[in-house]
Amino acid sequence: MRRRPRRVLLLLAVAAALPVPVAAHLAPLPTLRHSDSLAAADLRLSGEDGALILTERSYRLALDPHTGHVTVATRDGTEYTGFPLAMSGGAPLPKGVHRVSRRSGGTLESRLLDAGGRVLQEATLQPSGDSFTVRFAALPQTLGPGAMRFFDDGAAGIELTETSGGFTPDPTLPQLTAHPAVGIAGRTPFAPPPFQIQLRTAPGWFGVGLVDVPAATTMRLAADGGIAVDYPLALALAGDDLGAGLPEGGLVRFPEFVVTLAADPLGGLRAYHDALSPRGESAAASPPGSRPGWWSQAMVDTWGEQVATRAARSSPLYTAGWVRDFVAEWKRRFGAGPITVVIDSRWQAQIGSAEPDPVRFGGVAGMRDLIDALHAQGDRVLLWWPMWARNIPRVPPATAVFRRTAPAEQVVDPTAAGFDEATAATMSTLLGSGPGELGADGVKLDWGYDIPLTLADPSLGWGATALYRYLAVLHADAHAVRPEALVDASAAAPQFASVTDAVRLYDAWSLADWNRRAAVVSAVDPDTLIDGDGWQATAADLVAHTVSSTVYGTPAMYFATRLADGRPIPPALAEELGAVVALSPDKGQGTARSLTGGDWEYVDGSTVRARSFAGGTGLLVWRNAGCGAAVSTGGGRVALPLGAARGLTVRDAAGKAVKATHLPTGLNLTMVAGQRYTLQRAGSSC
Repeated sequence: MRRRPRRVLLLLAVAAALPVPVAAHLAPLPTLRHSDSLAAADLRLSGEDGALILTERSYRLALDPHTGHVTVATRDGTEYTGFPLAMSGGAPLPKGVHRVSRRSGGTLESRLLDAGGRVLQEATLQPSGDSFTVRFAALPQTLGPGAMRFFDDGAAGIELTETSGGFTPDPTLPQLTAHPAVGIAGRTPFAPPPFQIQLRTAPGWFGVGLVDVPAATTMRLAADGGIAVDYPLALALAGDDLGAGLPEGGLVRFPEFVVTLAADPLGGLRAYHDALSPRGESAAASPPGSRPGWWSQAMVDTWGEQVATRAARSSPLYTAGWVRDFVAEWKRRFGAGPITVVIDSRWQAQIGSAEPDPVRFGGVAGMRDLIDALHAQGDRVLLWWPMWARNIPRVPPATAVFRRTAPAEQVVDPTAAGFDEATAATMSTLLGSGPGELGADGVKLDWGYDIPLTLADPSLGWGATALYRYLAVLHADAHAVRPEALVDASAAAPQFASVTDAVRLYDAWSLADWNRRAAVVSAVDPDTLIDGDGWQATAADLVAHTVSSTVYGTPAMYFATRLADGRPIPPALAEELGAVVALSPDKGQGTARSLTGGDWEYVDGSTVRARSFAGGTGLLVWRNAGCGAAVSTGGGRVALPLGAARGLTVRDAAGKAVKATHLPTGLNLTMVAGQRYTLQRAGSSC
């Protein structure tokens, strides 16, 4: 790979030894204009390199004005990596092109000019205290077939020799990989995953993420170090909006990137969220403190038991009566209080239709009776809703086939005429409480990744922007009909937090998978509710996953009598798990944090409201500062992680004080599996 001269790094080291102030545009000096304050903070070093160095709170940048190459380093000169401040559009360039790079006010700019001085491509870097953004634009004639590459001048991209592996938040790939990528081009648990990839470097993790939602489906690290994004060439040549707005000055504008620096990958995801936050790009529609209380109560989804009892999809066994019996049996065995029942696939006459099956569910009247009956016993109801399929009599083909071949009449197209009106009508039918409406409390969205490749008007959205448009309209309509509606999706990209209410962790096959996904969501979407999902839970991970998901979000149980592999759930285990999930609402509304050893905690500000312990076999929850509860699914001698526990009394279910030994980290006591213990501080009442 081509390497730049090391003189720039030597200049960085020299600069680090000089008393250069932090770039003042974050807090301009009183006597200086914005641009002047930057000039005072920049250090121009003359010599054969002529490099321009900017110092920020968390890093230093060195721009070589001759090549447009940027080096990123710590404030003391330790290099993260470097990259060309350029893009490669894929089309042959005319003879005589040359690059001009400079500082303009508070930005670094690099432009590719033709022999006559016309701008062919431009890149603009805007620094801030802990991250920086880069915008790219290009003339359409410089764009060709294949994925466009950014931070790439056509010869090389980000310097991979300075890196030792990468990280992706996309669950379809290994998290640690040499060539990270994210995408929604196929079946994926996160639709979409966060639009960020990270590279491990000597001082820490170098993250590259998109600020805007792209009219694309994948972003990946190319072999040459460029960041490749699959923007459709036809849209770019037509001058359509690719996510950053329409062209300006004849240049196609691409969604902006933000570069973050962090000590570890989860820190990089948090930095990505925080960099988007001032722009309003990561604001949650339903942050902690604003949610209805019932959103925290356990979800009980029919799907797992349907599969276990061969009542899935359009099976004649799956009826309104089956749902009633399932809920009754779950409550009898698990014993939890009010729950949120998810009536899963498929209750409809046809997939993607709001009309309930007339035989199995009794049409609109029968489904309304079922939902009213569940409401009467204190429960809430979500209805399964397939996002892209419309009026299909059977399960559609695999994602890759459906996206290419589904006829228009079987596809929901968010860019087509009438989409807004049709979506509003659907949400009214599903969530409305009037005649001919079903009266549900929300929707569980599925198949978000089945985005069609052919849309009526791709200028309104394609790829991720089409999905965003769909969710934005659906979410607004759902809340217009029922303000407390819960729109439960699987969109983990922080930009989508404003158009959904919860991120479902989706199908997983191990506790490690669920925990990895929850760690990603809690880092990049800290203010969004997590639906723990429980489909595919096995005897090996059922307990730990139930405990963990009760801490980091809302637990979702999919079985009443047996697991997906057919194994029966013992009555004692059902009671223990019911005691765990019943505590979920007591933790209030806060944010989740993953801990070492596989445990979790849930915090409201600086106050810990819930915590798992003993490797996910136990749970303690604080309803308020003086009153809490604890449950252990293992029983025996247990160490409760309570910190300072002086003046704390533990009582069993009968109200009798339990003898406990004080430890530096809490209390050590004997607990009975599945029994709820009360934690009471001196002077408090429970």
